[in-house]
Amino acid sequence: MTSESPTATEYAHAKGLPKKTNSICPECKRLVVSEHYEKDGKVYSRKTCPEHGDFDDLIWGDAGMYLRAEEFAIDGLGIHDAFGADPDGKVTVDIGGGHFDLLSCTALANIDLTNRCNMNCPICFANANQAGYVYEPSFDEVVAMMETLRAGDPIPCTAVQFSGGEPTIHKDFIRVIAKAKELGFAQVQVATNGLKFAKDPGFLRQAAEAGLNTVYLSFDGVSDDVYLQARDRKMFQVKLDVLDNIRKLDRKPSVVLVPTVVRGVNDHQIGDIVRFAFDNADVVRGVNFQPVAFTGRITKEELEKGRFTLPDLATALEAQSGFATKDDWYPVPVVAPISKFASILMGEKKVTFTTHPHCGLATYVFRDNNTGTVTPITRFIDVKRFMEGLNELADKASKSRFKKIHVLSAMSLLNKCIIDENLPEGIDKKVLINLMKDIVSDKSKKTLAKFSWNMMFIGGMHFQDSYNYDVARVRRCSIHYITPDLRIIPFCAYNGGPEYREEVEAKFSVPLAEWKERNKKEAKELEEALIVPEDQRA
Repeated sequence: MTSESPTATEYAHAKGLPKKTNSICPECKRLVVSEHYEKDGKVYSRKTCPEHGDFDDLIWGDAGMYLRAEEFAIDGLGIHDAFGADPDGKVTVDIGGGHFDLLSCTALANIDLTNRCNMNCPICFANANQAGYVYEPSFDEVVAMMETLRAGDPIPCTAVQFSGGEPTIHKDFIRVIAKAKELGFAQVQVATNGLKFAKDPGFLRQAAEAGLNTVYLSFDGVSDDVYLQARDRKMFQVKLDVLDNIRKLDRKPSVVLVPTVVRGVNDHQIGDIVRFAFDNADVVRGVNFQPVAFTGRITKEELEKGRFTLPDLATALEAQSGFATKDDWYPVPVVAPISKFASILMGEKKVTFTTHPHCGLATYVFRDNNTGTVTPITRFIDVKRFMEGLNELADKASKSRFKKIHVLSAMSLLNKCIIDENLPEGIDKKVLINLMKDIVSDKSKKTLAKFSWNMMFIGGMHFQDSYNYDVARVRRCSIHYITPDLRIIPFCAYNGGPEYREEVEAKFSVPLAEWKERNKKEAKELEEALIVPEDQRA
């Protein structure tokens, strides 16, 4: 690792409480030292800037969950490419004057197709319609970005998500989707508000036929009072229309609902959102909650009132639905042994989710369609025992001449980790083992169709802001942006903290007035789209 900060190496692998880590000043963004400590069963970050004074902010609402998540921390292989900042091609990121390399590969790459949007959302970190300029890479630039991702070393990126702004309004959106498939991305996704997919079923069909795998659908609640607060317009019917239009397709993309959770706005609907997902499980595969990040200046009172952490999400879901307790959630790197095992057996490196354990939590839950009973997978599989055992098997397989024989050992391990007395009625060991294999190969829907249960992924990803910033998290980020000048930048460094987004968009944008003059037709269409119909206003 290279670093201009003498504390970087020491803090990169720190665990326990209290502990020190690198952070930044929320005001000037300089690199500072932060101490994570426990108070009243919660975890806080305490840091001091020589110029702007002290900051003391909540980062996790449950110290026990914080420490438990750390048990699964793992370092990844990082990234190399021809455009790396260092002579050896290692991808690095500059934060507050420190120079840090990355410890995780790119599990998912974001490509912003535009900063234009057909909505004006108060909680949007992209701030698309107020920047005064248009950032919109050309088709050739986007192709170069995708080719760079696919050429990544030692692990090519296999999943790309097109975002914005609103990516579906880019004039080459369908061509971009088709090209992503041509380049070999196994997962092609779009993060969208759904307006265009709702209003234009033909456009949705074209996207699906071009190879769109997953629609990451912004979904803040199940009633329009929530959307009026968060999005300044009624949007619930739009979400329903998107799902109905997908149902009519021969080739159906999966849907992941993406609620941005804001305390006092929609945190009371967390249980309702998961119930809605189950009620639409024919097309919805998961819910990925994203507690809001505070990317602008904010008072201490507003921060304390609005902060919503991952443990708060787990607590709210249990209180509102009873679907899962805090013990049913695991951090992202818990699944890393699966990739490690697969890499050794197949003789090629696979994407490994070595994300920092405090970036996200997730679980799988099953619902009996006949009785409505919901059971988390953690109730009938000893997850920790299985993953630790699989990691040991991977180490043995790496030294073995006959690697494939260890597949039988893995299935035997899973069989031992199934808690028979807790298996839901109607699910036997054979079906469950087949389902676990099919989850990895994305064939779980076919297995689930054989019995009366639906399975739902429920996750939470808390992206950072300048107040809860932890450089160790940035270094282990596995969700990266790629820019027109082919730099790879971690998500939280792009959208918060040093905010590379502003730098990149300023470099590769044109003034709004100039863009409108060049693109009169598109400008007129966008202005019309931003006019909210009378029946969709407050």
